[in-house]
Amino acid sequence: MSHHHTISYVDREQKALAAGADGTPYLLTLSNASSRPWTFYVYQKLPALSPDIFSVAWFASPFVITPGNKISFEWQIVYNFVWGATGEIMPGVTFNAGGEIGASPNGANTTNFSNDPGPNLSAAASGQPQGSLVIKDAANVPDETYSVGIGMSGTGTYVVQAGANLTHLFTPTPSYWVAAGTGVKVGRVLDIKTVTQTAEAMFPNNQFKRIGTLGQDNTWSFVNG
Repeated sequence: MSHHHTISYVDREQKALAAGADGTPYLLTLSNASSRPWTFYVYQKLPALSPDIFSVAWFASPFVITPGNKISFEWQIVYNFVWGATGEIMPGVTFNAGGEIGASPNGANTTNFSNDPGPNLSAAASGQPQGSLVIKDAANVPDETYSVGIGMSGTGTYVVQAGANLTHLFTPTPSYWVAAGTGVKVGRVLDIKTVTQTAEAMFPNNQFKRIGTLGQDNTWSFVNG
């Protein structure tokens, strides 16, 4: 009997915030039809690679998914700002959010990251350019100590090194990528160029449930759920 486990990143507060078109929960089920166990994880990818913005493992199975088993991830398109105490950020570092606040690309889209009295993000406010998410680092932010970024459904998706008087601009264009690896945890900073067994999980218009299967040849195929 195949065990089925769902990890939901949708909570009541987010449901209330997201009531409306963007509040539809997305459900992605990843199934292992290959010949060996894998950690399955999901990340987002910017349309153009930026050397200073890192993708992080957004979801990851908390245990290995053995052949014949599957795991589901659920989320909504609700954005947040995040910060973490990573030291110098580089692939392999784990980003554990130290704080997060709600954000809206077409509304309260700008926050200030300060180290006074300790690391914190100010409540998001409306600013320019609308449609993007903007983080402004204060003069008191030390080098190679903190990272800041954006997330979706309460979990970080992209992070960048914070520093004195820097401004970070993210233009959200959700694209969901799945991968099979070993020992990957949520928040792992990824080197996109070296991720293996990976493919984009496309959600066709008005389709919110997809099933991805890793086959015997270690490539992914997708169908509607």
